[in-house]
Amino acid sequence: MASGGQVNRETLLIMFDYGNVLALHDRLEICQRFAKHSRCSAHEIASRIFNTEIEYDSESGRYDSHEHFRRVKAAVEGDERWAYEEFVDEYKNVFTLNEEAVRALSYAAQRARVYILSNTTYLHSLWLFEQEILATLPESYIFSFKVGVMKPDPEIWRIAIDRAGVSPRMCLYVDDLQPYCAAAEALGIASIHYRRGVTDLLGEIGKWAEAAAPTAVRGF
Repeated sequence: MASGGQVNRETLLIMFDYGNVLALHDRLEICQRFAKHSRCSAHEIASRIFNTEIEYDSESGRYDSHEHFRRVKAAVEGDERWAYEEFVDEYKNVFTLNEEAVRALSYAAQRARVYILSNTTYLHSLWLFEQEILATLPESYIFSFKVGVMKPDPEIWRIAIDRAGVSPRMCLYVDDLQPYCAAAEALGIASIHYRRGVTDLLGEIGKWAEAAAPTAVRGF
C-alpha cells in the first residue's frame, strides 16, 4: 500500500468509452451534413449507413477511410462532386468535449491507470487526438478499428486487460450503453452506466477505487 493508506494506482485500471462519454456527438448531425450531397433525407441516410455492414466494417477496421467514403457515397446516392476531403471534415468534426466526463478522466488518472476503449473509426479517432487532454492523459487506446473486434465482443476487453497486465477484478469500465456495461461485467470487470447530468461519475469512480484498494493490496 502506498503512503497515506492509498493503494498503488498501477494496480488499478479504469477504461472509458469515447463517444457520448468523453465526447458528445449526434449521428443525425452527421447525416444532416451528408444530406447536402444526396437526395435522401438525414433520417434515410442514417438508416442506410448506421447499424449496417458499412458501419460494422469501418469500425472493425475491415477497410480504410477512402473505401468507407466510397461505400457511404454509394449507399446514399451521393452527388458525384462530393469529395473525400469534404466527407472527412463532415464525418470527423462532429464531436464536443463532455466536460464532466473529462473531469472524471483526470480524477481517475490520479487513482488508476486510464485507457480509452471504444468502437470507433480511424477518422473519428483523429478528432480525439486533436484534443490535448484526450491525446495525452490516457495510457493506451483500445479502438475497434485497430484491434479488429467490437463491443460487445468480450475479446476487446480481454485485449485491454492483457495489455495492462491486470486482473479483471482490478478494472472499471465506463460506458453510456448498458449492454456494453453488462458485457464487461460478464468478464468480472466492474462498470458504471454513465448518464450525462445524472451519474455522479467522480463519486462513483472514487467509491470503486476505495473499495478495490484492499483487494489490490491482497493481490486478488
